Amino acid sequence: MKQKKNVRTIGLGSGLSSLLGAEVEKSPDNYKMIPVEFIKPGPWQPRKIFDKDELESLSNSIKNQGIIQPVILKPNDATKNQYFIIAGERRWRACQLSKIHEIPAIIRTDINDKKIAELSLVENIQRSELNPIEEAEGYQSLLSNYNYTQEDISKAVGKSRSYIGNIIRLLSLSDKAKELLLQKKLTIGQVRPLIGHKDADIYLDIILKNRLNSRDIEKLIKNGKIKSHKNKIKNIDIINLEKELSELTGLGININFDSLKKTGTIKLECKNLSEFNYIIEKIKVI
Repeated sequence: MKQKKNVRTIGLGSGLSSLLGAEVEKSPDNYKMIPVEFIKPGPWQPRKIFDKDELESLSNSIKNQGIIQPVILKPNDATKNQYFIIAGERRWRACQLSKIHEIPAIIRTDINDKKIAELSLVENIQRSELNPIEEAEGYQSLLSNYNYTQEDISKAVGKSRSYIGNIIRLLSLSDKAKELLLQKKLTIGQVRPLIGHKDADIYLDIILKNRLNSRDIEKLIKNGKIKSHKNKIKNIDIINLEKELSELTGLGININFDSLKKTGTIKLECKNLSEFNYIIEKIKVI
């Protein structure tokens, strides 16, 4: 009989506070003032992107009211006088914006990296502070580094197993698709049909140019009409040339150029016969 992996399930509502216990409530006499340059983000931190406006707001609050709660640090065993952040990275970043050189901290040496990684991920997910790629990387880290199954993660964060699987699949997207997702230029629904597709980046150009929604994207991929769209993607030079000709003629200009066949067409849009005659007269002059 196969033995079940020994995985500690984290209940909902648990987080770094449950791991740190009452330590953070102790007297400020137990805090140490640590130079901000001695501190680095923890390697287990799933969150990589921090909202600039939120950091600025926190920075202003710290300037006016000081730091109400200390950060929690763990010594970096490889480097003397260096510390990794267990909890409080936003406060540390805001202090740097405020040009504060030291920050109150509690130093913990009794917590292993595995527990910190598990609870840090759960806490960030429950607070909805992770973007989809960070969330996917966090789940994958639990699978790869801490012997979790998708079922274990599902129970820990209170989300369905299918949701966990679908989020992890986002890691199969191209780098370009991931970046557009991070920049919030595309949604999960828009990029999901592109997972594992060999022409994903070509489709991305089509999606952005035509502002396609998820239903349109699924239909486009299902019909396999990418060839008819490839040559419709215009580079900036063609767009600028259309604009220049339109300003010279006063007419709508549409240029299509096939970079593979090295041929193209220019379409001049006429609203009436007068504009058409105007074009004829211009051609005669040429």
